[in-house]
Parts: sequence; C-alpha cells; structure tokens
Amino acid sequence: MTRAPLPDRATFSALLGAKVLLVGLMVIGAVAPHVGGFAGKGMVYRFPLYMIPTLVVPVRWLRGKLWNAALDIGLTAPFLFDTLGNLFGLFDRWDSFDNVLHFLNWFVLVWGITMALNGRPTRRNDSGLVWIAGTGIGALAAIGWELAEYSIMRAGVGNLHLTYADTLGDLAAGSLGGAVGAWLAVSLTSRWWFLQISDPIKIS
Repeated sequence: MTRAPLPDRATFSALLGAKVLLVGLMVIGAVAPHVGGFAGKGMVYRFPLYMIPTLVVPVRWLRGKLWNAALDIGLTAPFLFDTLGNLFGLFDRWDSFDNVLHFLNWFVLVWGITMALNGRPTRRNDSGLVWIAGTGIGALAAIGWELAEYSIMRAGVGNLHLTYADTLGDLAAGSLGGAVGAWLAVSLTSRWWFLQISDPIKIS
C-alpha cells in the first residue's frame, strides 16, 4: 500500500519529538513517580489515556490517510502540556494553573479537531455548524476528562484534589477554551499555513 505524504520536515520532526518526549515523561512518571511532581498524580492510569490520542493520526496514516498535522497537534500537545505541568509541580505551586491549562489545552485540542473537520476555506452557510460541532466535541471531551480524573481519584490516587468547585471551574475553562479554538479554526482556515497542515475530514 502506498503511503500518503507526510507533513513538511520541520512540522513532522516537531510532532515526532513531542510524542517521544511525552512517552519518555510518562514512563518516568509511571516507574519513578518521586521524580519532579509526578507523585500521587496517577501516571500509571494516565499513561494509556494519554497515548491513545497521540496514536490516532499515525494509525490513520498507516491505513493510507494523509497525516493531518493540525489534528495531530491537537491530540498531542495538550497531553504534553499537562505532563510538563505535573513534572514541574505547577498544579501544586500555582492555584490558577489548573484553570489556565484547561483553557489552553482545550483551545489547542478543539482547534486541531475543528481544523480536521474544516481544513479548507469555510463557506458562509456552514461555518456556524462547524463551530458548533467543534465546540460540542470540546465540551464532551471536558466532561470525559473530569470523569476520568474522578475515576483515577476513586482508584486511590491521593494527590488529586478534586472538589465540586474545581470540577466546575475545569469544565468552564475547558469549554470556553474549546469554543475559542473552534472559532479560530473556522475563522482562519483560508490562511495558507492552516491549509498546508490540514487534511479535511469530510462529513456527508
């Protein structure tokens, strides 16, 4: 089977480097949680949850699809940011870091997903629907994330300080970040750089 072309060398190298770094940090967090701020963060449980999204685009490429760089950024960068935040103990040192990172991560995640849904100049009559789709996917992902964190906490991980206020704050920050990310993707898909890194997924 003929492989679809890869992104340009710089983009592909950055994406591959991010995945390698993420895997390395996750392994360290799982086998040596005393390193950095990984202790009590449930890195063993997070490992598969973080790895699966980062493999979506490579697996699609192995099956003959184009390597959608925008989608790959969206499915890799947020997990790397979260892991780096845990490594340096930023969640424990800065009270607002959790909400700030939720906004940033969902901004990147939903931007990538929406670019994949709409990686071409947007027609005036469907841009609103694409934005709603991207925003809705982001909101569902935010709910799924909170459910996963709650499950990890219930499994006995003691350093996850999940409260009602924290959960609501995370949901609000994530949903807002996702809405802004979807808006950016819909608004700027006519720019040449976005078109270069996106392979539209057509929905019939």
